[in-house]
Amino acid sequence: MIDKFKAKFVEESLDNVNDLEEALFALENDMQSKDLIERIFRAMHSLKGGGAMFGFNHLSDFTHHLENIFDKVRNNKLEVTPDLISLTFTAVDEIKFLLQKGDLTEKDDLDAYRAFMAKIQDFSESGGNIRAAATTAEVTPAVAEGENTYLISFVPREELLQNGTNPLFLLDDLHALGEGYSIVYTHKVPSFEPLEPESNYCLWQILLTTTESLNEIKDVFIFVEDECDLSVDEVCNGGFEINPDIKKLISNARNSNSLIKVSDLKILLKKEESAADEAERTEKEDKDQKKKKQFKEHKISSIRVASLKIDELVNLVSELVTVQAQLSVYAEKKGESDILALAENVQKLSRQLRDNAFEISLIPMQSELMRFQRLVRDLSKDLGKEIDFVIEGGDIELDKNIIEHLTDPLLHILRNSVDHGIEMPDERVAAGKSPKGNIYFKAYHAGANVLIEVTDDGKGINVDDIRKKAVAKGIIDDSAELSDKEILNLVFMSGFSTRESVSDVSGRGVGMDVVRKKISEIRGEVSIASEEGQGTTITLRLPLTLSIIDGLLVRVAKNQYVVPISSIEKIFALTKGQLKNSFNKVVVIDNEQIPYVDMRDVFKEEKAEVEVPQMILVKHADKRLGLLVDEVLGEYQTVVKPLGRYLKTHEVVSGASILGDGTISLVIDTNRVLQLSSSGKFKGKKKEEL
Repeated sequence: MIDKFKAKFVEESLDNVNDLEEALFALENDMQSKDLIERIFRAMHSLKGGGAMFGFNHLSDFTHHLENIFDKVRNNKLEVTPDLISLTFTAVDEIKFLLQKGDLTEKDDLDAYRAFMAKIQDFSESGGNIRAAATTAEVTPAVAEGENTYLISFVPREELLQNGTNPLFLLDDLHALGEGYSIVYTHKVPSFEPLEPESNYCLWQILLTTTESLNEIKDVFIFVEDECDLSVDEVCNGGFEINPDIKKLISNARNSNSLIKVSDLKILLKKEESAADEAERTEKEDKDQKKKKQFKEHKISSIRVASLKIDELVNLVSELVTVQAQLSVYAEKKGESDILALAENVQKLSRQLRDNAFEISLIPMQSELMRFQRLVRDLSKDLGKEIDFVIEGGDIELDKNIIEHLTDPLLHILRNSVDHGIEMPDERVAAGKSPKGNIYFKAYHAGANVLIEVTDDGKGINVDDIRKKAVAKGIIDDSAELSDKEILNLVFMSGFSTRESVSDVSGRGVGMDVVRKKISEIRGEVSIASEEGQGTTITLRLPLTLSIIDGLLVRVAKNQYVVPISSIEKIFALTKGQLKNSFNKVVVIDNEQIPYVDMRDVFKEEKAEVEVPQMILVKHADKRLGLLVDEVLGEYQTVVKPLGRYLKTHEVVSGASILGDGTISLVIDTNRVLQLSSSGKFKGKKKEEL
């Protein structure tokens, strides 16, 4: 049970760390923002409290010292500086390490940890960034001296203990802030039979006299604020005594099973409030409660589910789609109206279930963008460059399996942009540019695909340099006539590089063949466009999901294949005369010349005459190609399964599917067919042999 709570704490803490990093990026651009400083402080406080509660003692101690720095910042005793932000970014890496390792035991880890702790303490105590003597006007009420008395009402929910929280520890922390008197209410405790040992039934009110600020009191409950109802009200200046009147008030509250009212306590403490102040306070409390309720409703509306459970759900839905196809085949064979109607209803339901299941498996790219932001920031500082990283479309959702395979290629592309794309500030100024470079990350929908563009405004790629290097490596002949686009695509050839020496970070072209390979594995494509002196754009075209597609079932010879509907433009029924009159694999349809490839050539099938040959016109980017098939069988909802090792290297097949009758159908990668056809891969037999 404890291990389960620890795992949940680590998972939620990583969300806190991501929020912390995001706030740091924003603070770097707005160093005076009180909201961002408070947001960072709260994230650290949550990490500290949870670390202590779940046995991550090194994490708790580490974040405590880091939190002290930002406590000074929010109390106007320390300024936000680039040094502080850099120190905090490095501290975030240490926090991630401590979450992964738990309490440290190895000597090297402990030595590095202690050295970092000393660095944080030196930074906090050195006063190097402390403001020069703040005036009285600059001191906020939060740090003003003098005692105040507060009534704190703490009403935890029953499930509080199940989340690993001990409310008595919170009361101890509260009493450590000053002189306190706790009142416990036990009227909700049930009799023995229905009592659940893991449930909390108690609630508390605490009278606390302290010199600490209101924020400091609320911070005690920061880790459980969504699991309780909490109010903290100032009832008087100075201290108080538990006199007979107050004892009677407490006794009446317990007997009536209702909490002490702030107004009743203030009267007893002879502190009157004006009607206007009371109305204003009541209105504020109502607004706060409303906001809190909305926030809690929002939290309840989403749940955290293990990714393995999502994978299992998607696999089960995929199997259901296959069984539904079998049911449809059986219903058609029987021809009974009742079975046909039932099969049709199951098909509709399975389609809706399929769509819902795959929507659940989609996650926003924003979950990975923080890593990219951090990479660009750290590399640019290491290389002495100034770079703005601009993100657009971070809320675009993709299959989580695609995002997992996409991260490494994107990191490589961004390294190239920072290291080789963006020039040094003096080079940019000499070229008439701003000394600060820009890298733009843009994601958007394009039909059934998602396009991701990574653009830099650097020096671009010299096409002549690429051509010379390709000729020198024997990749192309010196006499070859290639367009600029075709030359740029040579950077995706294995081992190709325009650099004589490779830097520690990256080099344009170094490993770009691996990028293309990784993107191809998730049925995606990568292309490059560049203008010398202006910059480079690398575009990734990705499917929304890898598991289920809407396809068109076709027959070639005795075998059936699936063509993704998203790539199909038109379908034509041809005559034998049209094929006989075609020249160089080009057929004229509607007064338009369309190149085509015979799928019998692609799959090395015997040639045979077909009564009504059919052509599927597929399109990708600016290219169009006809796929000549024997027969179009109809639309088919396809569950795509990965290929085994014998078919994994097949050039034009991206997956396989089990049909309703139990036979196997291969899924055609139309984009790959287009590429190979352009290079003359499928020549087939001469026209006279048709």
